Amino acid sequence: MKCARCGSENVSVQTEMVGGKAKLRKTGCLWSIGRLCLILCTCGLWLLVGKRKGTNNIKYKNRTVCICQNCGNKWYLN
Repeated sequence: MKCARCGSENVSVQTEMVGGKAKLRKTGCLWSIGRLCLILCTCGLWLLVGKRKGTNNIKYKNRTVCICQNCGNKWYLN
């Protein structure tokens, strides 16, 4: 791979994280019904146990970056 500016082959290739999206996955209705049953069966003692939180799914977007070590030119590969 050659640099377009200086023609050098001293090029490093790296991946760069551009951005990400977080998608929250909430708890289902069966979890809520089961929790309500446990609260009723234990006369409210189950309220001392904390609620279950949802899980996050994060998807990252990456792109490849080439940087010339001689002149510092930076370009992206598709």
